[in-house]
Order: sequence, then structure tokens, then C-alpha cells
Amino acid sequence: MRVELTMRPTIAKEQARIAARSASPELDHAVALLASIGADSTIIEQEQALKNAVIGMQGGSAIIVQAPDVYIARTDKGTVQLVTAKGTLTSHSRLYELEHTLGNDFIRISKSAIVNLHAIDRIEPGFGGAMSVRMHDGSEEWISRRYLRAFKRALGM
Repeated sequence: MRVELTMRPTIAKEQARIAARSASPELDHAVALLASIGADSTIIEQEQALKNAVIGMQGGSAIIVQAPDVYIARTDKGTVQLVTAKGTLTSHSRLYELEHTLGNDFIRISKSAIVNLHAIDRIEPGFGGAMSVRMHDGSEEWISRRYLRAFKRALGM
């Protein structure tokens, strides 16, 4: 965590400002500790993270995509790609973070991909017991054998 302290004689009243990507028990403890200093301490702003949505980047623009509009989140050459109703976007989040953010409608199908169960158009067999999923937009992703049992269980197969 980066900490900055600015001392200015022109400041009428001391204040603390915290910027964080997400909440954590340590952050909550730090906020409570700072708020306990002085009789008139109040927490002015506490923003909530996006609920059931992710932010993807495309051409320098940040695009907010609701979870149902995300079909696949996958890593490709060290970059996380989001295949969405708004096109293919890149994400600064890690795949495991997206898996948590997107919720129970998404399932991991390989070390490098998670898919939206409600966006699957068909499941196709491959060679040697392998399977792939084809999404509503026509994109396709292979299911690794390691995750196949959990995938079938999630679909009730």
C-alpha cells in the first residue's frame, strides 16, 4: 500500500483520504482507526464496487459490462480478455478476481478460462473425451479434462 502525507500550513483542518480498489478487513480497520481520532470524525464517502459488472478496456476507453453480457473471460498471452456482447475487451483484473466478481453463473472450464453458463449455446464433443462450449455469439472454448466433471455437475449432466 502506498501512503502519502502532505503537510501544508494553509490547511484549516486535518483530513485523511483513502483510495482503494476493493474493501478488506485491514482497510476497514484502518478506516475505523482514523475515524476514532478526534471528536468530530466522520466517514464522508464510502463507494461500493460495481455489483455484477466488470470494466473492460477497448482503445483506451473503459467500458462497463454487466455480468450477463460477459460470455467468456480468458487469459491469452498474459492478458485477460473478456468476450462480451459489446465485443472483445481487455481487463486489468486477474481471472480468479473475475471469477469471484461475476458470481455463480460463471464456471471455470480450464486454467485459462471461465464461461457464463447462461450464454452457452451448445456443448460439442471432441477427440478423446474432450469437449468444447460454443457461446451465443459463436465464440468457442475448450473444456479441460480437469474441470469437466465440475462443469457437467453445474449443468446437471
